[in-house]
Amino acid sequence: MKAKLHFLENSDVTSILNPAGPAPHIAGTKVIATIGPACHEVEQLVELLQCGMSCARIDLTWGPVEYHKQSLQNLQEAVKKTRRLCAVLLDTLGRELMIRRSYSLDEKGWPKHDGAFEVKRGADVIVTTDLNAVASSSCMPITYPNFHNLVNTGDTLFIGRYLVSGADESSLYLEVDSVDGCNVKCTAQNDAVMDGLLTVTHHSANERDMMSMQADLPVLSEHDVHAIRDISSHFEVDFVSLTFTRDGEDIDGMRDFLDKMGLEQTKILAKLENRAALYNFASIATAADGLILSRGNLGLDVAPEKMALVQKNVVSRCNLLGKPVIITRVLDTMATAPRPTRAEATDVANAVLDGADGLLLGAETLRGKYPAITIKTVLAICRQAEEVFDYSGHFECLTLQQEEDDRAMRLRKRTTSDEDLLDMPASRQLTTIQSGIAAASQEGLMRGSGSPLSRTTTRTSSDQPDSSLPPLHKQSHHGGIKAGHGQGQGGLVALQARAGMPKVSSFGSLPRSLSEQSMQPKRSGDGDKGMPMQPFASQIDKAESIASTAVRTADKIKAGLIIVYASSGRTASLVAKYRPTMPILTLVVPHLKSSALKWELQGRSLARQCLIMRGVVPMLAAPSSGSTDNMLQDAVTAAAKRGLVRPHDHVVCVMSIKDSLVVKVVTMDGIGARCMRHSHSAQGSEVDLSQMGNGGNSVTAGAVLAPEIELDTSPIPSRVTAAA
Repeated sequence: MKAKLHFLENSDVTSILNPAGPAPHIAGTKVIATIGPACHEVEQLVELLQCGMSCARIDLTWGPVEYHKQSLQNLQEAVKKTRRLCAVLLDTLGRELMIRRSYSLDEKGWPKHDGAFEVKRGADVIVTTDLNAVASSSCMPITYPNFHNLVNTGDTLFIGRYLVSGADESSLYLEVDSVDGCNVKCTAQNDAVMDGLLTVTHHSANERDMMSMQADLPVLSEHDVHAIRDISSHFEVDFVSLTFTRDGEDIDGMRDFLDKMGLEQTKILAKLENRAALYNFASIATAADGLILSRGNLGLDVAPEKMALVQKNVVSRCNLLGKPVIITRVLDTMATAPRPTRAEATDVANAVLDGADGLLLGAETLRGKYPAITIKTVLAICRQAEEVFDYSGHFECLTLQQEEDDRAMRLRKRTTSDEDLLDMPASRQLTTIQSGIAAASQEGLMRGSGSPLSRTTTRTSSDQPDSSLPPLHKQSHHGGIKAGHGQGQGGLVALQARAGMPKVSSFGSLPRSLSEQSMQPKRSGDGDKGMPMQPFASQIDKAESIASTAVRTADKIKAGLIIVYASSGRTASLVAKYRPTMPILTLVVPHLKSSALKWELQGRSLARQCLIMRGVVPMLAAPSSGSTDNMLQDAVTAAAKRGLVRPHDHVVCVMSIKDSLVVKVVTMDGIGARCMRHSHSAQGSEVDLSQMGNGGNSVTAGAVLAPEIELDTSPIPSRVTAAA
């Protein structure tokens, strides 16, 4: 996939330096803030919400569960005071490795370590699994008991303070010299002052070895299981992020775990933190509801000269799939300074120009001195970048890339034969299709590595190390949950992926093989085995065609707003992926759903989950027995009150009428309070612009200004014949 080009229409530097005006609308790139000691109180959270925080991240890596529950309780109070929606993201401990150190709790319940120690360059350092060892400048006990069996001479270990940038004094690089029993003898490569919670990242000396030791650890630790169960019983959890996601099976296992806990509405965000995740990107992107490009850990496992290419490729691919993509580690220096460096400001702008949906703040808000100023600064930079974003080029880039994917699917014979595919189960068919697409369209991501991006890894039970983790928090024992593996040493809880149809996220584009029709292959009617028509047919999902048409129409008529009625979030994510210039108002109507012996109100979580999509403004609507037109009128009126539309603006609406997706265009009245009535409809794929232009001078209140368009959303006929 080629990187998008961005050209400034205005090349006058002096005009660019003029003070930025007010934001054109309240939507745009989203900000996720990590909640911690620097922004734990209600008043602090109110300020963050008013500054533009869209999602609050609770990191289970560090801190007692009771502290995190109090943070969420304070967030609820802040939401009530500001009357703003805010999503909740739980970030799991998972495969994170740490140095075991003694700590105590401060008056607010946040853990504090006792003292710091200094390591000099060239010093000998032993990383040990000995439970009796005490952390010092020469000995560091690690939390993973099988650590010594997974490292080799020449490997690199990075030990740094939790959420450090990798360039400050709390970052230590070690080179493994030898392994002696449970002791790994290393040499320090730089001077460092080790303080706070110390995390460990492993990088193999073999550049072709994609499986770092993190990949062999459990998907979830027992601490994660306890924390998710405890927190979700008191608060609504919108997202759970998987640390060091290895492949799509990790996400499938996590989905099963959440379903068993009654968290069917909770979405899963996959964190890409090492090269293994990049090679399995196709399966991860298919299964996950969104992706987090964790540049801190990923930057330790990928060569520096490759990071920019990795970011652009991953963001572009997520844009094509319609999956929200979040970028981390953007304004590290603002943890201690009120102003970012020029490199950080440029980095944020480039992430927006690349197409990122949101930016995640870590240490800046967790323990930083200026959490509110940081959010204001990052959003100000984002708005300036959004003003020069190449929206039309982005739209064309997505449509052209989809055509390339169609061609790649038709050339899949390079990976498997038709007869072999007919005998494959549905899940294997999907993996094969996704691999073919990734090999054709993502070849440049890791050029020279010798494997496609969608490579999967097969392991036997005998290859698995002991995955039990020793205690990290007081009175807790870390075992873990591992996808696809049964009960093992350390009391692991098994997560078994459900058999049958592949799991597909409710966000973004459907895999081509699942679009509308069954995954079962259709044979030709001449008696031969023929070719499985449906999995390789050039199908465009109905919601996909509706979304692209709505954005194209809104651009041509210069609409002020797009309204999308959301039931699962897929249509909203598809509209957002085309990055329209106008905000997208996502209307969510909560509804009651019976589950076993209880009733549950669903819909509120979906509205909050839309907060991580770029350009989307979710709005909760009161359940009503009125008509769809009345609900549309209420939505437009509410949008006008929020300043999203102005008098005489056109509004493009995507809704479902009688089980059919419909694009409707309405126009605001002269005072911008509500939309005009419409009583005219037309069939077609485009709005009659001449009709809209000619009617504007002679209409009276209630006359027709814009026709209602009902599109033909039947699937495009297959361009592949049985004889091909």
